Amino acid sequence: MDGWKALLDETDDDYLIGISNKGIVKRAYKDKTEGDYQVLSFGEEAEVSAGGEIVHIKVPLGESTCSCPSRTICRHVVLGILALKEWAEEKGKEETTQQEQKEEMQPNEMPEKEKHVEAEIEAYPLASILRTLGSKQLQYVIRQAESGQKANMVSSSVIMVEPPGMEYKVKLLSPLEYSSCTCHKKDFCIHKAAAILWYKLEAGMVTIGELRGAAEEKSEYNKEQVKEAAGQMKVFLEELLNTGLARASSDVADYLERLATISHNARLARFEGYWRALYDSYGDYWKRKASFRAQDLMGQLTRLYRRTELLWKAEDGAGIGELAGEFRAEYKYTGSLDLTGIAIEHFESKTGYEGDTVYLIEDHTKEWYTYTSARPVYYEKTGRQGRGNKAQTPWNLPLTLEALAETRIHLDGAKWDGQKRISSSQETKGELIENWRKAGPLPIEALGEWYYRDFGSLYEEQIGKKEISWLMEKEKGTKLVVVCPYACKKAFFSETEQKLFMSLYDEKGREVVIEAVYSKKDARSIRCLERITEENIPCFLGKIYLRDGKIRMYPVAVFGKEELLEKETLLEEEKRREDGEINENGQHKEDVWRKGEALEILLEEVGNLLEELFQSGFRTVHDSTMASLENMEELAVQYGMQYLADMLGELKGGLAMRRHSLERPKDGMAETYTRLNEYLYLCREKAAYDKGLWYYKG
Repeated sequence: MDGWKALLDETDDDYLIGISNKGIVKRAYKDKTEGDYQVLSFGEEAEVSAGGEIVHIKVPLGESTCSCPSRTICRHVVLGILALKEWAEEKGKEETTQQEQKEEMQPNEMPEKEKHVEAEIEAYPLASILRTLGSKQLQYVIRQAESGQKANMVSSSVIMVEPPGMEYKVKLLSPLEYSSCTCHKKDFCIHKAAAILWYKLEAGMVTIGELRGAAEEKSEYNKEQVKEAAGQMKVFLEELLNTGLARASSDVADYLERLATISHNARLARFEGYWRALYDSYGDYWKRKASFRAQDLMGQLTRLYRRTELLWKAEDGAGIGELAGEFRAEYKYTGSLDLTGIAIEHFESKTGYEGDTVYLIEDHTKEWYTYTSARPVYYEKTGRQGRGNKAQTPWNLPLTLEALAETRIHLDGAKWDGQKRISSSQETKGELIENWRKAGPLPIEALGEWYYRDFGSLYEEQIGKKEISWLMEKEKGTKLVVVCPYACKKAFFSETEQKLFMSLYDEKGREVVIEAVYSKKDARSIRCLERITEENIPCFLGKIYLRDGKIRMYPVAVFGKEELLEKETLLEEEKRREDGEINENGQHKEDVWRKGEALEILLEEVGNLLEELFQSGFRTVHDSTMASLENMEELAVQYGMQYLADMLGELKGGLAMRRHSLERPKDGMAETYTRLNEYLYLCREKAAYDKGLWYYKG
C-alpha cells in the first residue's frame, strides 16, 4: 500500500495534464462529480469502474488502459486515477492492523516505487539525446550555454522546461517516454531532447566541455577538407590582390566557379554564395557596366579574405558552422499566423538565385514575415523570361504570389525560421480571409510601428539602434518601413551612376533619399517613380540604410494615399498648414555642419589610395603611390590617428620590401590591407551616424 500511496501522492493535475491534456482532465473532474466510479480490485494493478468502462491502472500510470475504443489516455483513465487516489486517501485514514495490511498486499505484490523524473533524466543516455538533436542543434545549445543563456524551468510533479530560442514548452514526466511538448509530436522530438539536455546542464549532470567533445565527434564538417578549402581560397585571394584588378585575366572566372564548387562540396553554404557573388562582380567589370564600382569590389574581396582567415582558424565544428551557414533553413518555430500581404519583390541575387519575395505583416505582433520562391540560375546563360510572381502560393491557397501580396490569410501549423521566413510545408493549411485592396484602404494601424511621417523618429528607432558590423554589411539594408512624406522633389536619373534619386521630406524639412540602381527588372519601377509629382505624393515601402549622414531607401512598393487609411485626413493637414503648425519650406536644409569634414576628406583620400592599389596590385606599385602612402601616414599622425598611421606604415614597408624580392611573398600584406579596409569602413560609418544624429535629432 505504501508504494501506491507514494505514487498517487505525487500525481497532481500537472502530471495528469502531461499524460493526457487539459481538456481531458477537466472532463474527468466533471464526470467525478456524478459519482459514477468504483475501485473494484487492488494489487499489482488496480481495476476501477469509471463512466461505464473498466480501467486498469498500472505502474507507470501512463501505461494504464481502458475498455473504451481510445488508444490513448482517455477521460475514463484519468477518472480512474482520481478515483483510486481518493480511495487510497480514505484507506490510509482507517486504523488497520499490520496483519490486515499484509493481507491486502503481500511483499511480492508490492509495485516498484516510481522513480523520480530527476533520476530518470540523470540516467537518460546522452547519446540518445545527441542523436535526436543533431550536430547543428547541439552546437546551437553549446553557444547558448557559453553565452550564459538558461532554460526556463518550473518543477512540481512534472518538470516544465522552455529551452531558450525555441518557443516551445516541454513537460518532463515519469517515465520520460510520456513527456509532452507543445509541438504536439508524440515521439521523442528535438524539443524534448533539448529540454532534457538543458536540465542535465543546469543540474551539473553534464558539462559544456563534454558537449564540445561530443559535438566534435558528431560534426557534419570534415575539418581537414574545410581547412584545405580555406587554404586554397586564401591563396587565390592573395593572388588577386597581388596581381591587381587591371591585370586580372578572364581565367579568374573559372577559378571563382571552381572555388564555389569546392565550397559546396565542403558544405560551406555561405562561402559558395560569396564566390558566386564575386564571380558576378568581376563579370560586371569585364562587361564595363556603368553601375560597377571598383570600391565595392574591393570591399567585397577583402571581406571574403577576412571570412576565409576566420574559417582557416576555426578550431571546432561549432566555429565552422557559424561561418559556413546552411544550405537549407531549419524551421524551428510552429504555430498559427494571421498575416496581411503588403508587397512583392522580384530579385536576382549575386549568389545565383532568382525569384520573388512576398512581405507580410502579422496582425497581432506586427512583425514582418516573408515567403520566398526561388530557383538557381547560376548555370544559365540568360535569365528566364517574365517575372515569377505568377507562381502559385503554397498552403492550398488559390492565389498567385502577386495576389498574396494584397490578401489577408490565416495559417494553421505554419513553420518559420529565426528570420521569420515561412516554410512552404504541405502540413501548413491556409485560409483565405479577404483581399484588402478590394475591401477598402488598409488602416495604418495594421502596419504597427513600421509607419513613419516623422523622419527624426525613423532615424532614432530604425537607424540609431543598428549595430555596425563590417562583415555583416548588406548593400540595401534590412530595415523595411513605410514612410509617408510631406513633400518631395521630382525624381532624376543619373546617367553616370545609373541610379535614380528622389528626395522626400517630412514636415520639418528633414530628408530621406530614394535610391534605385538601374536594371532591366527595375526599369518599370523607375519609370513609375519618375512620374510622381508634388501634387500627388504617395507612401513608400522600402529598405532603409544610412550613408553620408542621410537615410537612404531602396523602394519595394508605392502606395497611393487612397490605399492607406491615415489618422489625419488631408483637410486636417491643410488646416494645420494654415494655422502655421507645418513648416512651409518642405525643402532640404542647407548643410550647416562642418565638424568632421577634414576627417571625412582624410578617409576619402586613404580610400582612394587603397583603391589605386587594388587596381594596380601589390606587385607593380608606382613611385607616386609610395609617396602618397608616406604623406597619408604623416597626415594620420597629425590627426591623432596613430593606429591608422601604423597600418599605413606597415603597408608601405611591405610594398617596398617586395621590390627587392623574387620569391613568393609571405609578408601578411593581404591581412594589413584587409584591416585597413575594415578600419576605414568603421570610421566612415561612425562619421555618418554622428552626422545623421545631428541632422535628424539635433
